[in-house]
Amino acid sequence: MFCNQCGGRVADGSVFCNLCGARQGVVPAAGGQPAPPPMPAAPAQPAAAPPPLPQSLKCNSCGSSLQPSSGTAIVVCEYCGAATAMAASGAAEAIQKHYMLGNNLNNDTATNAGGQWLNKGLFRRKVAERSELGQVVLKYVPYWIVPTSVVADFSGTKNVSKSVMQNGQWTSVTEQIPVRDRIQFSQNLPVVAVRGYTQYQPKEGFQFQLQGKVDFDKRATGGVEVQNGDVSEAEAKGTAGSFANSLAEQQARKRVDNLQSINANPMTYDGELVHIPVWFMQYAHKGKQMFILIDGSTGQVINGERPSFSLW
Repeated sequence: MFCNQCGGRVADGSVFCNLCGARQGVVPAAGGQPAPPPMPAAPAQPAAAPPPLPQSLKCNSCGSSLQPSSGTAIVVCEYCGAATAMAASGAAEAIQKHYMLGNNLNNDTATNAGGQWLNKGLFRRKVAERSELGQVVLKYVPYWIVPTSVVADFSGTKNVSKSVMQNGQWTSVTEQIPVRDRIQFSQNLPVVAVRGYTQYQPKEGFQFQLQGKVDFDKRATGGVEVQNGDVSEAEAKGTAGSFANSLAEQQARKRVDNLQSINANPMTYDGELVHIPVWFMQYAHKGKQMFILIDGSTGQVINGERPSFSLW
């Protein structure tokens, strides 16, 4: 089936689109009666329009000139590293909660971390050794960390096996038991703040280890490129709400065999901007170009591509 909002392909029976988070049609309940319509979810926050470029812009911290490009929502000062948020009106405001994680990897350790991830799995034998390594680059990429909570009520059926007497013999039959339950959770959801970096978006469930975060200090980057951003905090909140919908649906599907309806209501709160050291690793396996993203602070894979099956 296809998403009724963005047109992307989604799995049959999916309640939310994994691409844009839009709610899909509701599957009828058991017995042919349609499930009660879900209550409307909290409205998604609209994406902020690209702000116009101001005639002159000074860093609120050191007073140096800032030169944002068109559509920029976050500008990092080249001299002191202070982050400035661009409003849709063209006004500028310093981002107070601006942090960073330190990089603990070098080129070799980042490559080794990527190679271990490539070879992980029963049906991946020496994938790293049989791949051709391409470019390996370190960048400090901005992420909005959005505190998000969600309450989701769902209904469905669960298959339960039971033994019954039929024709003088005990026979195992499957019975569908109705289930109505609620999911509640709170998470700090990371949203990449660079619009063209969709592949830098962490895979669902990934969490940065923010216990070691410190105030952003450009000197601590060691001269590594620090990325500006073009995703505002308001837009990041809307994205985090969509992610929360998907996570709630995933949890609901683990509790039932047939998910019939779900009503998820996410709430997002003011977050913080964190520049993460990200190693971008390109490689080719059997002629196919792939990538791996590695968190430079922990060595964990943020996102990536690898063959599902490779024994020779």
